[in-house]
Amino acid sequence: MPDYSGEDSGYRVVLHKTLTVSPGNARVFLQQGKMLPSLSFNQYDISCSFEVRKLSEQPQTIEADTFVVTRIQHLMEEVASWRPVRLASLTLAGADVDSSPADIFLGYHFWLHSEKQPDVLRMTCRGAFSEPWDAQYPTLGEITAALGSWASLKTGAQSIQPGSY
Repeated sequence: MPDYSGEDSGYRVVLHKTLTVSPGNARVFLQQGKMLPSLSFNQYDISCSFEVRKLSEQPQTIEADTFVVTRIQHLMEEVASWRPVRLASLTLAGADVDSSPADIFLGYHFWLHSEKQPDVLRMTCRGAFSEPWDAQYPTLGEITAALGSWASLKTGAQSIQPGSY
């Protein structure tokens, strides 16, 4: 994995409280200011997740800290619809293909660095799960609401102002 610790975007993620990553997971989600176990978030609402580099069968903690954001990356996550296997069907072979576009998340990866916690990889903030023509990136206000009192996004010593990123 590349080392981005020498780079500095000028942004900071300040984690105000300790987060706990459940055993067997690499992420913990924040939504509407609440900490949620991995994959128990409402995909139709804005969410952020903190991710560690390694899976563990033990709970992992991400301690309160100030993380340097080394890179900000746009995210488009496509989620294909799941269809159960049919053993018998009245449709022609291959004729049951869903050609509609898959729903997506739009968001941002904030790649993180901390001397004290090198295992913390990134914070990802996603907009609501939507059809491609309706999907939107989360706004700063929506990210702030998702993080609640757990964390904040800052630039230098100042809070980021809308429209400044």
